[in-house]
Amino acid sequence: MRCFAVISLTPPDDFLRDVGVSLDQFLAIRDQVVALIKAEQTRWPMKRRGKHVSQLTVEDKLLLTLTYLRHYPTFQQLGAQFEISESYAYKIYDRYRRYLVTLLRLPGHKALLASGLQAALLDVTEQPIERPTHRQRAYYSGKKKRHTIKAQLIVGLFSLHILSVVCGLGRTHDFTLFKQTRMSFAPHIEVYADSGYQGMTGVHANSIIPVKKPKGRELTSEERAHNRALTKVRIAIEHVNRRCKIFRIVKDTYRGKHKHIGLTWNVIAGLVNLRYA
Repeated sequence: MRCFAVISLTPPDDFLRDVGVSLDQFLAIRDQVVALIKAEQTRWPMKRRGKHVSQLTVEDKLLLTLTYLRHYPTFQQLGAQFEISESYAYKIYDRYRRYLVTLLRLPGHKALLASGLQAALLDVTEQPIERPTHRQRAYYSGKKKRHTIKAQLIVGLFSLHILSVVCGLGRTHDFTLFKQTRMSFAPHIEVYADSGYQGMTGVHANSIIPVKKPKGRELTSEERAHNRALTKVRIAIEHVNRRCKIFRIVKDTYRGKHKHIGLTWNVIAGLVNLRYA
């Protein structure tokens, strides 16, 4: 049986690779979850009624949730690892995912208007999904040649802290997704984006995007130098994407309900911020 009492005895590097966060970070999340559960029971006393008997401790339930996010097994496999039923494994995951998104909440829109933020990186990453039964065309990505969901990340340039994650359909253009989210930046913030955000300066004047090669002529040496310098700055957000995709649930083909993908990405972004704080 997979349990915290055994996993916690493994070397620190092995624990980090297996669970996705360090042991100290795991215990810090555990303490916050326990406090959140107690606050819920105090607020809603009826939740404490009856006799609740579970062979899993809070640590085991949190380990189950992080195992699912890190390795993305099926719930049948997850239940077998923890010696519980498939349905109970999903019930635990669904509850603890809600706890995590509450505890690891992203700064969000307010951070983009704060005076302390000087520069931000903007990018979209795509994740494949199983072929949907409805609205297949809306999810089909011409770039990836398959059905996908897009995740738009806004990251602080110097801290590499994920400030916001918003998800959209695979067919939606990157710049269209940004406009649909109605995100706005404080005027002084420099926003670095890729060529998928042509026209960004019309929305936020302090935006820096690559110069696109015009028809009939080549880019000048100054324009090529500008693009190279921008690429060196923007490469940082690709590293952030890689950090997120350590958790296989946002890298592998997504099997869950599409309405939950945004919640899942926000949980992963919160874990990444915690791990690389």
